Amino acid sequence: MKINTFTKQLILTPLKRLKLILIFFLFSSLLYSSNNFNKSPLPSWVKQVDFKNIENTENSGGFQYLLIDLQENIINKSTFGHYAIKVLNSEGIQSMSNIDITFDPSYQKLYLHQIQIIRDGKIINKFNDSNIRTIQRETSLERSLYDGSLSTIINLTDIRENDIIEYSYTVNGFNPINKGDYSTTFYHQYTIPVNRVYNRVITNKQHELQFKLYNGAIDPEINTSNNKTEYIWDVEALDFKIYDINVPSWYDSHRSVSFSSYKNWGAIVDWALPLYKYDEADIKEINLNLKKVKLKEDKLLAIIKFVQDDIRYLGFESGINAYKPHKPKKVFEQRYGDCKDKSLLLVSLLRKEGVESYPLLINTQLKDELKERLPAGNIFDHCVVYFKHKNKDYFIDPTISNQGGNLQNISFPNYRYGLLLKPGENDLFHIPDTEKATVKVNEIIYIDSIGSYAELEVSTEYTGNKADYIRSYFNTNHKESIQKEYLNYYSNLYPNIELTKGIDVLDHLRNSTNKIIIEEHYKINNFWLDTKDKSSIYCEIYPLVLESLVNYPNSADRKMPYQLGNIHSYSQNTNIYLPEVWAIENSEKRVEGDGFVYENSVKGYGKSISITHNYEITKEYITENKVDQFLKKHDNIKNEFSYFLTYNTSLSGFELSWISILLVIIALIVGVYFSIRIYKNYNPNPIENPAQHKIGGWLILPAIGISLSPFFLLTQLFSEEHFNQNSWVGIYNSGYENLVSIYIFFGAEIVYNFLFFIFSILIIVLFFQKRSNIPVLISVYYLLSFLIPLLDTLVSNQLIPGQILSSENDELYKSIGKSFLGAVIWIPYFNFSERVKNTFVKKHKIVTTT
Repeated sequence: MKINTFTKQLILTPLKRLKLILIFFLFSSLLYSSNNFNKSPLPSWVKQVDFKNIENTENSGGFQYLLIDLQENIINKSTFGHYAIKVLNSEGIQSMSNIDITFDPSYQKLYLHQIQIIRDGKIINKFNDSNIRTIQRETSLERSLYDGSLSTIINLTDIRENDIIEYSYTVNGFNPINKGDYSTTFYHQYTIPVNRVYNRVITNKQHELQFKLYNGAIDPEINTSNNKTEYIWDVEALDFKIYDINVPSWYDSHRSVSFSSYKNWGAIVDWALPLYKYDEADIKEINLNLKKVKLKEDKLLAIIKFVQDDIRYLGFESGINAYKPHKPKKVFEQRYGDCKDKSLLLVSLLRKEGVESYPLLINTQLKDELKERLPAGNIFDHCVVYFKHKNKDYFIDPTISNQGGNLQNISFPNYRYGLLLKPGENDLFHIPDTEKATVKVNEIIYIDSIGSYAELEVSTEYTGNKADYIRSYFNTNHKESIQKEYLNYYSNLYPNIELTKGIDVLDHLRNSTNKIIIEEHYKINNFWLDTKDKSSIYCEIYPLVLESLVNYPNSADRKMPYQLGNIHSYSQNTNIYLPEVWAIENSEKRVEGDGFVYENSVKGYGKSISITHNYEITKEYITENKVDQFLKKHDNIKNEFSYFLTYNTSLSGFELSWISILLVIIALIVGVYFSIRIYKNYNPNPIENPAQHKIGGWLILPAIGISLSPFFLLTQLFSEEHFNQNSWVGIYNSGYENLVSIYIFFGAEIVYNFLFFIFSILIIVLFFQKRSNIPVLISVYYLLSFLIPLLDTLVSNQLIPGQILSSENDELYKSIGKSFLGAVIWIPYFNFSERVKNTFVKKHKIVTTT
């Protein structure tokens, strides 16, 4: 019944109360009727209750509830409400000058008994001079639900400070869908002090009721007479509850009592099953044109997507429609329905394919707390679908559109428990946790030059319900507005950032792993900033998205559980490419606590840095005694976010390394010496009677390749930081234990590169002289071009694990692959080709003097 909506408003926060007021003004134009109520004296079955004009505590706010009197007569299906509120100041006048009573006209009638003001002990009747209107306002309009309820709004005039507003009414009629069964909840404690709370329930002796007390509520006074039983509570509620912030939705610490005439959950199943019946012959007429879909799983997935995406979520839930779904055929033809309608349609279509399927009633807020509640039909606010396929359970929420994934990984909210509408079910059905959602951010920052701009590339991968959300977000918003929103978001860190390419949405994995990737490209102007003394410039690397995830509100003197959110994991890897070698101090850190794990690392080598953040929520909430430690550790986490690169502008960015110069001189001396020896002394015999061909045919290709190789090598030698003293200093500052091995390896790279450069020049000279030693020497050349880079990469990763970025490794292995292909082609060619044997036939002539 909807009359309890007023009572529930008493435990709403002021913000929620403000929202209700705004909704009223928004829909007050929808005038339904000016007289959709009746004036009547107090019903004979009601017990009259008085109140005392006693102010309870200081700082009561703008008003004081002196009485909340709620009485329900199950026998004649009536609910009586009686309230007395004392107005304490101007804020109270503003808040309490409008009385709002809600009812459903499809099965209820409203009777007003009393509207009066008590001022200085005198009673002022406000029935005649009050503006009373009945309007239809849809409080669930934003969720596309229309419940058809009416609100009688009583606008009281001439309300003054210290006035007592007293009014009473009766709403006749219980929802006929319940067929005489009954369930409700009374609160004996609120978020404001109440002088007196009076509750009374009247029923037949034969109508068995069970009740359950919560959070210290007292037992009722039970009276039996004239074949009637009444339950009475008459209590003070001055010890009001103030809720902590960030409390889980299921948490309710108010004293309360619940009534229900249902003996167990099986009785709810028996009540609901007839409501979800449908004509199977109607379902046979529904054709989704799925004959071309061969695989059973693909067909089931297509049916699910149809109901989710092609049947609009829209519900008219007045009267019995609040509990009874429309026929599946009607929902299919009109192409809209609420959660019950869409669920029953999906169930019927799955059964048509021979799949065992049932509706599943859900409470979206209570989760595990649902097990502690009395069985009641009105405790459920949502309906989803359960089905079994190949002995595996599946759960689908048909009201979620734009979902991705196949049957194995389609996401489902963590509702924990539901009631399966299956014959024979007599208990709540446990819903297993689904796979946690993930967000993976990969950033690449290319720094053009020290003090200049930077380019930022961001690739974000979403899975699970995170993918569903971001897909829906991009489907419901204009791309330009999204790009502007993203740009404004990054401008919090980089004020002069600009978009260089439109945001790309890669959703090709929607129907398999449910991954969606968002790619962004930016240019960061003024990436470097001056320090206060202007002696240095710096840039900051910061995980903006992660900051929003760990910004939990502070909560002093915590008395209630603390909500952390849905279980998920977030990772961010930022690769920074610098224009010169940078000395980086590697670091790793791990912070772990109840409900979360955080790790970060900074690793750098040469001209690249990798910064990684991993954050995971492992619980949906934590207990109140863990909150202080949780928040303190998150303060520590946030201290790890900022990473600064600082550059002293008074120092040169390049300092010549004399160690490198010495190694190069040694390499040149050794290389030239052995090149001369090879040139003069290595003269293998050619074939007999060679044709002495010119260089042509396929030999043109290697001729071009070896001719260009010295230029590429020379460019590489002087673009790398071989001659920069900072390269050696950076190795020293890296903090690795195997510094000697790294130094030897770095020096060996310098020596080998220059030896190979001299060797490539020797190959060119011998090639165009058509010397007989070319087949062997060029084979060595191709073999070294493949083997040495491969060994270099493997040893680099072994000596300095994780330092060479994955993107660099990918490029290196691509280059190695090309070298391997060249070796496979040209080594056999130069050793077995008849043209080669008839081209490279000359030997070195030794000139002798007499």
